[in-house]
Amino acid sequence: MSSKGNSRPPLRETVVSNTSQFDLLGLLRNLWDFRLLLWVFCKRDLKGRYTQTIFGLGWVILTPLITVGVFVIVFGLMVKVPTDGLPTIMFYLVAVIPWYAFMNVLNPSVQMIEGNAGLISKVYFPRLLIGGSYAVGAAVDFLIAYAFLITPFAIAYGVWTLQLLLLMPLLLGCTLMIGLGVGLMLAPLNAKYRDIKHLVPLALQLFYYSTPAIYPVSAVPSWAKPWYSVNPLSLVITSYRDAMHGEWPAQSTLLTLIAIAVVCFTVGVLIFQHFEKNVVDTL
Repeated sequence: MSSKGNSRPPLRETVVSNTSQFDLLGLLRNLWDFRLLLWVFCKRDLKGRYTQTIFGLGWVILTPLITVGVFVIVFGLMVKVPTDGLPTIMFYLVAVIPWYAFMNVLNPSVQMIEGNAGLISKVYFPRLLIGGSYAVGAAVDFLIAYAFLITPFAIAYGVWTLQLLLLMPLLLGCTLMIGLGVGLMLAPLNAKYRDIKHLVPLALQLFYYSTPAIYPVSAVPSWAKPWYSVNPLSLVITSYRDAMHGEWPAQSTLLTLIAIAVVCFTVGVLIFQHFEKNVVDTL
């Protein structure tokens, strides 16, 4: 009897290499093969954040708007922090919204292994896709806030410029690369030592106050200014503020920012890939 009628397509075999050598082409091929999982994770994360909420995606607008409102009242009206000639609300909007994008990719990335332990320990897939989904989600939140907060207010206050539009993709990409890169560095460590997830918020709080989110760089004493020339979030925020003045950021500013983003992301991927092979044993 012929077995042609019962023939099945050959099963696909996934081989997990145990070599410690980094294979870029193999990684890219692997990510491409599992690319549909990225959208599955993105959909899952968005549903998890906004399902059963009254305002839903409206929180993407309300959260930075409320924060900026507090800053305007406290630092603008009461303390009267200088804003370098920019409208107070715009001065804080272009700081708060990029900062939220940075946090929205960094915080979940640090806990991506611990938070997905049940899935990671049962089935193989490129774990980088989980971090990638956080970056996509943070980008969606940022673009919504940019479209419905930064752009309308910039037009209303007369500070919308072509530079503000053209610089946005570069600055957003660098912000996400830095946040994801740092998250990938810390994720394997957090899987083994759960203290990391408690230390990260404290470190972010210190980092926030050393970033010119609520004050201008011009108010920083001269001895501290070298830090602000290498602080990536400082470079992002000051670039947005320069753009609203109708000026392009200095070439050195953009080159430094791009270099930091590339280094952070590359080192993060390398570290994560190195420890990924043994991560199941730590869960």
